[in-house]
Amino acid sequence: METNLENTSIHQPHDKMVKRLLSNPEAAKDILSLYLPKEVLDIADLNYLEMQKDSFIDDEHRMYAVDILYKTKFQNEEGYIWVLLEHQRKSDFWMPVRIFKYIAIIWDHLRKSDKSDSIPLVYPLVVYNGDQPYSHSLALNDLIKPDASKEIFNTLFTKPFSLVDLAEIKDETLRNQAQNHVKGIALLMALKHVFDRNLQAFFDQTLINLLKQLDQAGDTDEVVDVLYYLLKESEFLDAEQFWSVLHREFSSNVEDKMMTIADKLEEKGKLEVAKRLLVERRKELSEIDLIAWVQRMTGLSLEKIKELQKKH
Repeated sequence: METNLENTSIHQPHDKMVKRLLSNPEAAKDILSLYLPKEVLDIADLNYLEMQKDSFIDDEHRMYAVDILYKTKFQNEEGYIWVLLEHQRKSDFWMPVRIFKYIAIIWDHLRKSDKSDSIPLVYPLVVYNGDQPYSHSLALNDLIKPDASKEIFNTLFTKPFSLVDLAEIKDETLRNQAQNHVKGIALLMALKHVFDRNLQAFFDQTLINLLKQLDQAGDTDEVVDVLYYLLKESEFLDAEQFWSVLHREFSSNVEDKMMTIADKLEEKGKLEVAKRLLVERRKELSEIDLIAWVQRMTGLSLEKIKELQKKH
């Protein structure tokens, strides 16, 4: 904490001076016209530079740079040129990652404030006044390893990314894929049908067979994970039928683990109720009567209730 305060105290005057210098559109225009690449200058209107008030560097990284964001026009469409002046006196290996993160923060801010269905170009220009020439790469691609993955990365944000659209995948297709990929398919089927009104029927007729395969192969943790997910997230499972099937169709290991989870959930639920009751009825009842009443309502031990009372 002391280091952050120290850095902040050092750079605050510097930040104000830099922002004042870069806030002059004419000075900014001079710098941008000299140092932006030709392809950016070809479409940018530097006669229209509107400085934005917000800073998009978070507190964690504020010690490293000061930023100015200018709104401009790229072929009559709104866009931004983002100028950063580095505080650091030496080049930063992780600069491309920082730039990538900051641009994403700007896009997210614009998404929330403008309610637009598109994102503008945000082009960064970094001004570095270190004591030695900048020596690290400015290309995010250069940080990607191994080399074989660079080709994939080059189109990662220019081509559609991979999407498993469960609404489009038929159950029959998933069942056919389950023969050699039963763990993954059991999970996908649970995700696909968890909110179905006919979940109980699907569970009894289809999913249970995959889970029994896993159980028989000794993969009880995977079975329990899927069962717990269904039990916790779905409103359409018949609890009594669920526990009956669990007892009848699965190994004792699966049943024991599920019972342990259920007990913990029940205990957690009781604790939440007790907390609320202790707060809501504190002024209405004496301490002794309040504890006795909460115990009757939740079934928790006196020790647990007194422990909660101390915390709240």
